[in-house]
Amino acid sequence: MAGFDGPKWDGLLKWSLSHADGTSSPSRLSEEDRRWFMEAMQAQTVDVVKRMKEITIIMQMPQEILEAQGVTVADLEGVLEELQEHVESIDMANDLHTLGGLVPLLGHLKHPHASIRAKAAEVVTTIVQNNPKSQQLVMDVNGMELLLSNFVSDSDITVRTKALGAISSLIRHNKPAVVAFRLANGYAALRDALTTEDFRFQ
Repeated sequence: MAGFDGPKWDGLLKWSLSHADGTSSPSRLSEEDRRWFMEAMQAQTVDVVKRMKEITIIMQMPQEILEAQGVTVADLEGVLEELQEHVESIDMANDLHTLGGLVPLLGHLKHPHASIRAKAAEVVTTIVQNNPKSQQLVMDVNGMELLLSNFVSDSDITVRTKALGAISSLIRHNKPAVVAFRLANGYAALRDALTTEDFRFQ
């Protein structure tokens, strides 16, 4: 998926540095400069939100429709990779549910292709990491259950490992999630995983 054309950030960076490194005397922004700066920032924000909406639409499409349109597993991985970059911003992570994208993302934890299940868990990890609001949103839409299911029973070890990473980020500093993990016998599953011969769980 192609990215979007944003404002000329190199020029913005140079302008910012010239006003911060002592190469020019401090001065108030002219009205024209201030307007240009605000428009540039708003354009970037609008583009990201628009792109996340487009990604949400893609995630909502049935697998057979995507395949009929020639969308490959690699294409879908690329879409999830792009989404992961966007939700590195806490604000964007919290907006994903509002945009309708959180539930479809969690649905990809049950995708028929293991690489997509693994990538979806990676995106969830990014969304909930040190983010109490998104942690709660994921809990509210049964994200813990889906992640635990993959961790406990998925046939692919990479999927299980990525699910564990997402669970770890979900329960960090999150007492309700810790309780849910315990009640779902998560600690027993973790103990079993640590005794596996696969080195990725060591």
